[in-house]
Amino acid sequence: MGSFVKLRGLAAIGCALALAFGLAGVPAYAEDLKAEKARLDTAVKDAKAAVGQATEELADAQERVARAEQQVSKAQGELQTAQSEVAAAEAIGVLRAAELEQANFELEEALAKEAEGQAKVDAQKDAVALYARSIYQDSLPLISVATLINVHSTASLANRIQWTDTVLTTNQVNLDYLRVIQAELAAARELSEAAQQRADEAKKAADEQIAVTRAAQQAAQAALDAYQAAMDEQVAAKVAAEQALQNNKANLAALEKERDVVNAKIAEAARKAAEEAAKGSGSVSSAGLIWPVRGPITSSYGYRVHPISGLWLFHDGVDLGVSCGTPIKAIASGRVTDEYYSSGYGYRIFVDHGYVNGRHIVSSSNHMQGYAVKNGATVAQGQTIGYIGTTGYSTGCHIHFMLWVDGKLVNPVNYLP
Repeated sequence: MGSFVKLRGLAAIGCALALAFGLAGVPAYAEDLKAEKARLDTAVKDAKAAVGQATEELADAQERVARAEQQVSKAQGELQTAQSEVAAAEAIGVLRAAELEQANFELEEALAKEAEGQAKVDAQKDAVALYARSIYQDSLPLISVATLINVHSTASLANRIQWTDTVLTTNQVNLDYLRVIQAELAAARELSEAAQQRADEAKKAADEQIAVTRAAQQAAQAALDAYQAAMDEQVAAKVAAEQALQNNKANLAALEKERDVVNAKIAEAARKAAEEAAKGSGSVSSAGLIWPVRGPITSSYGYRVHPISGLWLFHDGVDLGVSCGTPIKAIASGRVTDEYYSSGYGYRIFVDHGYVNGRHIVSSSNHMQGYAVKNGATVAQGQTIGYIGTTGYSTGCHIHFMLWVDGKLVNPVNYLP
């Protein structure tokens, strides 16, 4: 479809250039104005087709916009979900961080108690060891009978027995305290190990929550990117379609304005011709018209599907399928008023036949291979004026024949034998 739009654009440009060339020096005779009108009519039709195509493209763009809006809605939902997950993850992350901080604090306390207990145990062990060495050196717990016998008095014996009992009792107390603080040390170690385990678990939970938070943030960013891409596509589609439609409408309005100018000039020329005819100054031929060539009609006058663009357009003449190089005859005597090349019609020739049977006749042969007469030449009915070709927008050798009667484009078949 895009190639058809480009083709119509080229055709419109070609018609506009031909119009500018013709209007730069408009001849005084009405035939050239009628030719300009024909060219403008074709350009206007092509411009209208372009507007229709642009309208279709705008509708297609609106459909794409609707799809983009659905994507936007989906992206918005995903973004909201992701943002909620991020908020939840951040809240849990704060909780895990607090738990980790508390666990580390408890671990520090437990380790401090364990170190304190270890110090007490070590000190007590040192005390017991020192005491043991003293006992060993003094042989205090090994009070023999000799020791008791060698006392000098009963009082001395009583003192020795009392002293020995005190030493033994003190020794037992110290051992009991050692056992107590050793038990406290074991409990402190259990607490510190439990605190360490809680700290490790809290750190693991915090790390896992951080990973969840990051994943949620990535999902939120992806949703945001998708939303932005959909919005960009929506804006670009609207701008492009609306701009294309505006451009085609502007082109159509300009062509219609130029056509109105030419139509006014044609009406004025027809009025002057009627005045001259009323005065007897116009030439009126009594001869009829003849076919420019003999051949089958391959495309009739009126609307049809264009063979190149594939669009439903108006066909402003009749096509006769004849081999290239076949001579083209003047349908009646007259004067050649214009010869030029058009991107759409190829090589063209216009002949003003004057009045035939009381009607002003102008004919045009198009897609020619070449000319047999020069611009401004007077030709007789049946004289060769050019040769069949396939120039311009053409699908094969043929003549595109056009006829104007009293300034109006008509179906040539209705006026030829």
